Parts: sequence; structure tokens; C-alpha cells
Amino acid sequence: MNIRADHGEMLSLIGPNGAGKTTALRVMAGLLEPTSGVLLFEDKILSGNQLLGLRRQATLVFQKPLIFSTTVSKNVAYGLRIRNVSGIETDRRVKEALDLVQLYPMRDRFARNLSGGEQKRLNLAMAIAIEPDILLLDEPTAFLDPDSRRIVENVLKDINREQGSTIVISTHDMMQADILTRKAVMIKDGKIIGSGSATEMIRDRLETLIFEDATLNVFSGVAQCMNGSAHGSRLVQVRINDVLSIEAITDREGDVTVRIPPEDIVLSRGSILSSARNTLRGKVTDVDIKNATALITVDVGVNLVTQITRGSLERLHVAIGDDVDVTFKASSVRVY
Repeated sequence: MNIRADHGEMLSLIGPNGAGKTTALRVMAGLLEPTSGVLLFEDKILSGNQLLGLRRQATLVFQKPLIFSTTVSKNVAYGLRIRNVSGIETDRRVKEALDLVQLYPMRDRFARNLSGGEQKRLNLAMAIAIEPDILLLDEPTAFLDPDSRRIVENVLKDINREQGSTIVISTHDMMQADILTRKAVMIKDGKIIGSGSATEMIRDRLETLIFEDATLNVFSGVAQCMNGSAHGSRLVQVRINDVLSIEAITDREGDVTVRIPPEDIVLSRGSILSSARNTLRGKVTDVDIKNATALITVDVGVNLVTQITRGSLERLHVAIGDDVDVTFKASSVRVY
């Protein structure tokens, strides 16, 4: 079975850590030769020195940011200068790339003083600025705070739609693949185990393929329409168990699988003024700090995980055993 990315397509490689996603990206970037099979670009088999041409057209953004010891703007300009792009054109592309990732006001700051999320956005700007034909990204939103995650996802959708860029992302989060891409390839233990529509594959395999963080806040339930409408997306109540029901918007009824993205859940010490239809009271059972973010597990009848920034964690003074509220919109609930 092959991995195929067509021109102008956004493709996701889904699999757990160690599945082979990064290796596949390195092959697609021309940085590695396949040990078996062949690498084709524009219907031509590439190997040896022929990979140099692919490297000029493909850019791989690694999971860990690679930042030079200089200003934000000079980091973005570096790739343009070694390609002998004129000064005027370089300035234009630097501004456009930094505007896209919402870092232009920080253009004169020392890049290594940026937060982890800002550095990942800077790496993306560095790749965007050189305008590659193929953009490859290894876990582009791993461990990002919610704001940075949304910025990165929106940038990828924008450049794919407006510039027609071919984009391939690796992720262990099946739901992100559904958000960003129409087509996905599932990899496990170095082997391709499925390919096709991201939504349909996730719907078929969600409960049988356990991919680490992709299983956060995934529950089985029964959906029942709340407003009497028989067709199209509508408000439904999803009964998770005997004590817990949530509201969602979907066109599905009956047996469903739902996922609530951790970054879409608001954690608070008490009730907050919000239009969100789901507010649940529970007890904190785990606090897991990951770089600039923290994953807080709250027992609300099931273990519900919310992602907040470390700054929010410090302001809330949340600890295991505390009673808290979790709030999320019906539209945030993904239904399969």
C-alpha cells in the first residue's frame, strides 16, 4: 500500500508514537531514501543525487522547534537570504509570514526568548516564507496552548486553500486529522493499516485503535434529538452513562462515539457566565504538566481531561482533590 499526496491536497499521517510517521515524512522530504519500495515525485522515481531537487521543493518542519540565536524576523529571513531572494522581496515575505502566525509585533524580539508555542509558530513562519511546493509538518500542534493550536490549524487551512500548497502533517490525534484533512493514512508499527476519508476511517476505527492522546475524552453513548427536527445537524442529548448526559450538535442519532477536545473545555473554580450548554461539576483526580500546558483530569461521572496553560493553572491553584467546574459548548463535541 502506498502513501500518496496529490497536488494541492492536505493529507494526514495518523499513528501512535513510534509508528513511523516521522520516518515517512523524512522520506517524503528527500532526507532519507526508502530501504524498500520507491519514492516518486511528479511520476518520476527519485534516488541518490536526484533527491536534491525534491529537497529544494519540499520543507519539513520538525516537532521540536529549530531556532537561530537572533531576532524573530532574521530567523524568518534566513531561508530567503540563502536562496538569494532580494531584500525588498525578503522583507515582504517575512512580514506576510509573521502576520499569518500572529508574531509580527514580536519581530524584533530575541527568538529563543519566545514561549514554546510561539517558537513552533515561528518555525512554521520560516517554512511558509520560502513558499515550498510541499510543506511537511511533524506533530505541528503537539503540546501547544489552545490559542497557538488554533492559530497553527487556521494557518495550515488558509495556505492550503489560498495558495494551493500540498501539505502533509503527522499526528497521533485522530480528531485533528478530521479537522484539518479530508484524506488520511493510518500507520502502526511501520505499516500502513488504512487510508481514505479521514472522517470515515476515524468513525470505523475510533474504538479499536488506541492512539495515546487521541483517546482523551472519547466516550460511547446514545444520542437523542432534543428539538424534534428529523433532518440535518441539530441539538441532541448524548447519554454517556446512568449519571451523565451532555448536549451536542450533530446529524446522528442512536449509538454514537463522542470526543470533547481538551483545549475546548473551560476549567473554573465555580460557575461562570457562559452561553455554553454543558457545565459539569467534578473533582480533580490528576494534574499532568506538559511544557507550557497542563492536562487536568476531572471526575464528572467519567474522567474528563481539560487542557489549560501553566499560567492558568497557577492562577487557579488547582490541585488533586479540588472541586471544580468544566464548561464546553455543544458545538465543541465531535460526534461519530
